[in-house]
Amino acid sequence: MWKKILEELKKTENENLIKTFISPLYPMQESRDEIVLCCRSSIAYDFLNKNKYLNKITSIAQTLFEQNTKVKIIIKQDDDDEKIQTNITFEEDEKKEKPAEKTEKNISFEDNFRGYTFDNFVSGPSNITVYNAAKTIAKNPGSDYNPFFVYGDSGLGKTHIVKAIGNYIRENRKKSVYYSTANQLMNEYVKSIENKTVPEFRENIIKKDVLLIDDIQFLSGKTGTQDEFFYIFNTFYNKNKQIVITSDKYISEIKDIDDRLKTRFSMGVSLDIKPPEYETRVAIIKKKSELYGIKISDEAVDLIASNIRNNIREIEGALKTLKISFCFIGKEIIDRDFAKNILKSFIKKDKTAGIDDIIKIVAGNTFIKPSEITSKKRTKQISMSRQIAMYISRKYTSKTLEEIGESFGGRDHSTVKNSIDNVEKLIYEDTNIKKLVEKIEHEIESNNSNL
Repeated sequence: MWKKILEELKKTENENLIKTFISPLYPMQESRDEIVLCCRSSIAYDFLNKNKYLNKITSIAQTLFEQNTKVKIIIKQDDDDEKIQTNITFEEDEKKEKPAEKTEKNISFEDNFRGYTFDNFVSGPSNITVYNAAKTIAKNPGSDYNPFFVYGDSGLGKTHIVKAIGNYIRENRKKSVYYSTANQLMNEYVKSIENKTVPEFRENIIKKDVLLIDDIQFLSGKTGTQDEFFYIFNTFYNKNKQIVITSDKYISEIKDIDDRLKTRFSMGVSLDIKPPEYETRVAIIKKKSELYGIKISDEAVDLIASNIRNNIREIEGALKTLKISFCFIGKEIIDRDFAKNILKSFIKKDKTAGIDDIIKIVAGNTFIKPSEITSKKRTKQISMSRQIAMYISRKYTSKTLEEIGESFGGRDHSTVKNSIDNVEKLIYEDTNIKKLVEKIEHEIESNNSNL
């Protein structure tokens, strides 16, 4: 049964992937009800799971045999007991990992904060203000930036900034630090109520010199915990002890948070972290590649930076996936083709939109002719439309800068890059441009979904 499944996989999957990750699997049990496969490496299992190969194997098994055929995988090492894992998706793995947050306080400070330093944080135009403010706070806690409220979408580095502050203060200022996520704080508070140890819970926090709270938005609707946190916050603030809070929303946008807390969050400095622009993404990829011990070509860096645009965690996940493949296959350097093949699940770009389609849609929304976008004309309206079309072409196609330039009247790659950078900057600075780009992207995505 496994041989038949493997034959089907070979028809659609990359030969190196088959050889490295799938062929080494071997069946321990085969029946129409259940197939149990053995894997000798937990690293290989993680790779298969994250790239949804377990789901693919199950789908093929159910097509070839029975609709209800189940597939399981055993991580079996020569010197280890068998560990049976069900066919779960990567998203389910993430849900399984989240409860570990509850036991975070039991991990040593060093383990919890290892690697979260200012030196390891890549700064750029999207986060430089937050980065500089954080360094100032770390050097002079409790002074001018108190409280310090950092907000922005998930995966942009808020937790790194907070823990870098804590690391620096603890190591260089020799002050004690209390760090918690809002969820963890709530869980510990509920536990203290159950155990009738609220005074001890409170004292354990307020005796510290610095208060760091991550993801404060998760206190939304938790009135009891909010009341307790109000007391803790006031205690720190009245003693000029540094407070740092993060959220995925600006203060006024957090729902079901007591107005008293919102007022206090607003008493200090509030700064936002924006998605990193292209150059910062490139710097992040190169920095992380060094930390992960992998060599990656500039073309592969460009592929990742161009496709994973809004989330640093996704960039890290992509590089970790490449590292696993790199170790197994033994390549000297990760090139663009290899990265493109391995990172199929990360590169979510819908390639049904072509550059010609994009030019027509942009032209229609900016009230000019498509031919004018590819012409040599340089009026303000045409130039802006051309730059937006280049920016969207980079985002929604797999074309290189050179290929995009060729489609826009033979322009060179540096002109394309400058155009993309300019639009990225304007999206942050000009609300009208941002709305126009979003409208065009929505139209492109709608068209793609209908194809």
